Amino acid sequence: MPYIGNQFNDNFSSLAKQSITGNGGTNYTLSTPVANANEIEVFVNNVRQEPLVAYTVTDTTLAMTGSIASTDSFYVVYQGKAVQTTQPPDDSVGANQLAHNFTFPGAVAAPVQTANITGNTTLDFNTYQHFVLTMTGAATLVNPTTGAVGQTGFIALIQDGTGGRTLSLGSDFETAAAAGIALTSTASATDFIPYAKIAANRILLGTPQLAFA
Repeated sequence: MPYIGNQFNDNFSSLAKQSITGNGGTNYTLSTPVANANEIEVFVNNVRQEPLVAYTVTDTTLAMTGSIASTDSFYVVYQGKAVQTTQPPDDSVGANQLAHNFTFPGAVAAPVQTANITGNTTLDFNTYQHFVLTMTGAATLVNPTTGAVGQTGFIALIQDGTGGRTLSLGSDFETAAAAGIALTSTASATDFIPYAKIAANRILLGTPQLAFA
């Protein structure tokens, strides 16, 4: 029957194993504490030993009733410690499930749209965070319906080989003192504009950095 919530994932469980080298004695240390002798299986020379008869357990201390030689095959399988590997459902992990000192294994790059634009252009702020746009004609950034408040990024505008392409803005795009955006007209010039979305219908554009070469 249907239910509310994330779908369950299949879990694949494996039993943890600890190999121990005998020292001629009877007492050994487990790598994981257990509640009682029935939570582990103890094997000596691949023969399973009887709990509470051949061995007892207290926390991490394994006490054998007979001595174990270094030449014996001696290992423990943790019955009460099934190690599960689970892939959580999409969009189910929050900040509380992440380590505060999490370190990415390498550089993290936000998605970038690289495209040619002319005429009315709608930027997809849900799919992309940064935009590298070659202007093949005069263009207008029309009001988007995508993006999240707090989103930041950049818009790089590149003049094509002709140059002189101009940029107009929809009402959601705001500039300092309502001055608009004046681009470099030189052919193949690149201008850089930072942005920040501060409300559903307000995207602030920073002062353009002009004429990168």
